[in-house]
Amino acid sequence: MIDGMEDEGRVTGITDQQVTAYLEGLMPRRSPLLMRLEEEARQEGIPNIAPVSAAVLRLLCALHQPASILEIGAAIGYSAIHMAEAAADARITTIEIDPARAARARANFEEAGLSGRITLIEGDALQHLPLLEGPFEMIFIDAAKGKYSQFLTEAYRLCAAGGIIVTDNVLFRGLVARSPETLDRRYRSTVRRLREYNELLMQHPGLSTTYLTVGDGIAVSIKR
Repeated sequence: MIDGMEDEGRVTGITDQQVTAYLEGLMPRRSPLLMRLEEEARQEGIPNIAPVSAAVLRLLCALHQPASILEIGAAIGYSAIHMAEAAADARITTIEIDPARAARARANFEEAGLSGRITLIEGDALQHLPLLEGPFEMIFIDAAKGKYSQFLTEAYRLCAAGGIIVTDNVLFRGLVARSPETLDRRYRSTVRRLREYNELLMQHPGLSTTYLTVGDGIAVSIKR
């Protein structure tokens, strides 16, 4: 058995669950819509950003007040709504590959009254990103973890000087701290690619990056 994993291979996460529950209890109550999306994510296994991580995302938006935001991986719109609420003047472009989730995201943006500020592109981000021009003052990456390094190439091109690139899930349940060879086979490829991505972020000559051990791990990079 690997530390941080139970016998059946279920990963327990990078932070103490009681501490996370405590911090979530301190957070201001979210809107009924966001609370509903959190419950849908729990029930259906939808990969929304964790509420404690969403709070960091909101804080970054509030501090930076980006006028333009690009999101790679909309899911059902949870994180885009958070960012739109925190940066009230921002226009957001978000990309989602799954048609069913994209349709739900559109409906949720409409319910939130944000359809006028959020443009959703349906399809593979690696096909659509080269067609975008930018610049974007903030970019949020939260899609297929095995493609993060490819996303970064386009994100860096599209990010404005002084802009922020935020990446979720960079610690992947704490498994990136382990040697991939010691892990269950189903995790090895993802862990290898995330380790490569984290090293790429830290060594990138045009980025200054730090990591936050919140949720599933967040990388915050500033374009020099």
